[in-house]
Amino acid sequence: MKKIVISHRSIHHSGYSGYSRLIDFLGDTIKIPSEEFTTIIPYRVSKFIASNLDQKKGIYNSDSVEKEIELFSLLKNHKNEKKVIHYLNAERDIRFVVNKKRMFNNSSFIGTFHKPNEVLEKQTPSSKYLKKLDGAICVGPNQVDFIKNWLHMDNVKFIPHGIDTKFFKPNLNKREENTLLFVGQHLRDFKSFNYCIPKIAEKIPSLKVNVILHRSYKKYIAPHKAINVFSNLNDMELKEHYQIASALFLPMLNSTACNSILEAMSCGLPVITTGVGGNSSYLKGTNNVLAPLNNKDILIDAAIELLKNEDTLFDNGKLSREKALKYDWGKIAVQIEKFYKSNVR
Repeated sequence: MKKIVISHRSIHHSGYSGYSRLIDFLGDTIKIPSEEFTTIIPYRVSKFIASNLDQKKGIYNSDSVEKEIELFSLLKNHKNEKKVIHYLNAERDIRFVVNKKRMFNNSSFIGTFHKPNEVLEKQTPSSKYLKKLDGAICVGPNQVDFIKNWLHMDNVKFIPHGIDTKFFKPNLNKREENTLLFVGQHLRDFKSFNYCIPKIAEKIPSLKVNVILHRSYKKYIAPHKAINVFSNLNDMELKEHYQIASALFLPMLNSTACNSILEAMSCGLPVITTGVGGNSSYLKGTNNVLAPLNNKDILIDAAIELLKNEDTLFDNGKLSREKALKYDWGKIAVQIEKFYKSNVR
């Protein structure tokens, strides 16, 4: 069985973050885009093709065109071999090849979905091409029933998002007191964050809050003397911020799997977040805080209580790390390989 993965890396992810890290744990795998492939059409043509397609059927840009050309060429050259084609981000790049999948009888097409149900419905109101997939992986248990109904597909499985636990690891020698960490921008509840921090600072005068996000989102962070905002960090700088923090403070609006929560857990941090989407599943059994949506008082009280109790910080951080080890990419890759085998034609 040949494993072919179509990858996409978000520019804000570090080299050790994101779902594309799965590739490094799958063994013998063909990755698209590859460094060796040379496109047969100019960039302006790829851009023209993509710009004339309906984005309501899935995100599709000039890179998507080149990925499809490479995939089509690869499938054509390996017609007689059994293959599993895995779109690591099923919200994008799926169009022409899957529409012609009858040409490749030995191939099975699967995709992993990351976005919450409401976002998927809004961004991709037409699931015409997605319905041609042979199977789907969800990174949040809250997605499974929706994907089954939306795509009229029974072959849908929840397999958790993974984390590189060897890179993201605790270093208690670096830990700083009264330091909260906020990471990322996607579906973050900036309104609650901006409300809570001054209230927490009133009770914790030495409070320090490190915020890491894309520079274009800095405008959403209300200035406060406790807050330091960082952008464009390298991998080691990002990890160090997790290691020096006392806890992750991350109000959210929605979620499936959250990289920042997984990275914080892997670095042994207690987590204070919102009980939306898949967060409760990933944090189950860790004693971490899951506040109801828009309940700012619980976020505030939890942060103050946690920062004042060193033993609870240590115990919750230990439980976070133990739970993160269950999401190590090596273990998640085994589950995904099993799903591949169940889809081989």
